[in-house]
Amino acid sequence: MSSYRPPLSLTVLGSVFIGLFGCISLFIAQDIIRRKGWKTMMGVMIPVYILNALYLGPLTIWTYWKYGRPAKPTETHNHNHQAGHIDHSAMDHGMNHGMDHSEMDHSKMEHGMNHDSMDHSKMTHSEGHLSHAQMHGGGNLPIFVIVTIAVCHCGAGCLLGDIVGEWIVFGTDYAFALIFGIGFQYWSIAPMSGDYGWNSVVRAAKADFLSLTFFEIGLFGWMAIFQLAIFQSKLEMDNVVYWWMMQIGMFFGHWTAFPINWWLIKADIKEAQV
Repeated sequence: MSSYRPPLSLTVLGSVFIGLFGCISLFIAQDIIRRKGWKTMMGVMIPVYILNALYLGPLTIWTYWKYGRPAKPTETHNHNHQAGHIDHSAMDHGMNHGMDHSEMDHSKMEHGMNHDSMDHSKMTHSEGHLSHAQMHGGGNLPIFVIVTIAVCHCGAGCLLGDIVGEWIVFGTDYAFALIFGIGFQYWSIAPMSGDYGWNSVVRAAKADFLSLTFFEIGLFGWMAIFQLAIFQSKLEMDNVVYWWMMQIGMFFGHWTAFPINWWLIKADIKEAQV
């Protein structure tokens, strides 16, 4: 198949789309840094939002802004300050009231002490990394948002796999995407379940294999269409139009992976989180 050299008009158009989505990605990155999102977000969600904005720009910024954006550090500080504020007059009243009673119910005191001495080791790591939506009572998210975020984990791995695989060895995209994808899945499943062992690795591999396979149907299907039907020649990867076509293919891949991710969440194979 002969090589296709795209005209200047397509090069300019591709540059506009890639540049625009790149700006959205940079905006999300700076917003997370400015708000110190690593303190309140689950760590894996930071690269997931940033990477997915490169091909899913408007949908990513909408999802991040409405459901995943971390609170400002000042808001977090004020919340903690208010939560830790003690009404000293009420405390004094309680102390005086308690001193008026000469006999104390020791059984109740022991029960209270046992209740307060909880086994904090059972708390999962994820409880310390709540998203903005979770901190503001957004636990019951719409199923569209839950599945969209689940697909974005796969999309982040696929994006890295395509970039690395394309430049290293042609035809290894799927393998690299699977490796990166399993990593993203693991760091979403393990913190949520509290299990950092082999079981989470198996769950991540199972989830990403199915998710990535359906994602690649959209991506590779579009690649075949623009190579064989639209341009009828091979579009080399050393030009902007090739990566613009890849950006479009990733967009299609997101939607071909949407149904299987809905099922994976319903089957408790993937964790639903923001």
